[in-house]
Amino acid sequence: MSHRGDLTERTVLIPLLLAERPRSQQDLAKQLGVNRRTVKRYIDALSRFYPIIEERDAREVQYSFSDGYRYQPPSLTPTEIAPLLLAQQSIAATGLTGTGSPFHQYAESMLAKLRRSLPQSLREKLDAMSAVYGTAAVPAKDFSGHAAIIDALTNAAIDKRSLRIWYETLNTGKTRYRTVDPYAVYFDPDGATLKLIAYDHYREKILPFSVDHIRSVKQTNKSFTRPADFDLREFLAENCFNGIHGDPVTVRLRALGVTARVFAERTFHRSQRLIEHTPHTAERDESTTIEMRVASGRGLVRFILSWAPDVQVLSPPKLRDDVADAHRSAFLRSI
Repeated sequence: MSHRGDLTERTVLIPLLLAERPRSQQDLAKQLGVNRRTVKRYIDALSRFYPIIEERDAREVQYSFSDGYRYQPPSLTPTEIAPLLLAQQSIAATGLTGTGSPFHQYAESMLAKLRRSLPQSLREKLDAMSAVYGTAAVPAKDFSGHAAIIDALTNAAIDKRSLRIWYETLNTGKTRYRTVDPYAVYFDPDGATLKLIAYDHYREKILPFSVDHIRSVKQTNKSFTRPADFDLREFLAENCFNGIHGDPVTVRLRALGVTARVFAERTFHRSQRLIEHTPHTAERDESTTIEMRVASGRGLVRFILSWAPDVQVLSPPKLRDDVADAHRSAFLRSI
């Protein structure tokens, strides 16, 4: 991990350690792997945001929260621990606690403590279940080298400070400065990657930015006001369909054969509604027609292509042309 990555992890870890109990300067230095002078520097910086008090006990300096807060671990029953353990095991490879993340070791530590708290018979049962229970999502990218950028994005979103980012666009490969108002950092399961949702002053709209394509971040002296009605989950549900790449469009798709059964059983988007379902006959295949309002662009085309050749685009005409062009291009490249 880089020096900036170490700094990010330590500035997050210190408040967590102090929430558990008061800590001596010597204890923090040992926990963080630094000297006492460095601990003092961290505490001075964090005291601007946290109510940390410094007291001297004999010859030792003690740090604690001034409001007397103490962390009390929740009392969990085995029936509550079991699903938590299985869920964490299934997602531990992805997201902010994925392998390569600066917080990976803490996720692993949590799993180990949860296992030790269970009776031996239950541990064996959960171990057996974990071998057959999990997720198909895998970490598509290693974000361990982006800890400092993730930290800067998160802090700016919390403090509502605009950022100047040096960003490489995936479509063109070109890099340019963008001034953005960071709203949220989230894990996108489509591609298993981290993204920033921010208002882009250049495009004058809210857009996603791939965190690993942000080459540098500089905080400006300008503050912003996040829209009062902005909610990340609502925004993603309304605008995302395999990524945010265009304006919402009403799409009508017809699936044939076995894929028709999949489309009849599965909900791809909350706006999805069933238009028609026809059973298999001697003259024609089984078919399912659905309609949904989703974000247009590359992500939508990629979704449709993933079901080829069993899905037809009924509307809109432009989307039908885009999919046809993609098929034609793939054919020409293969010959």
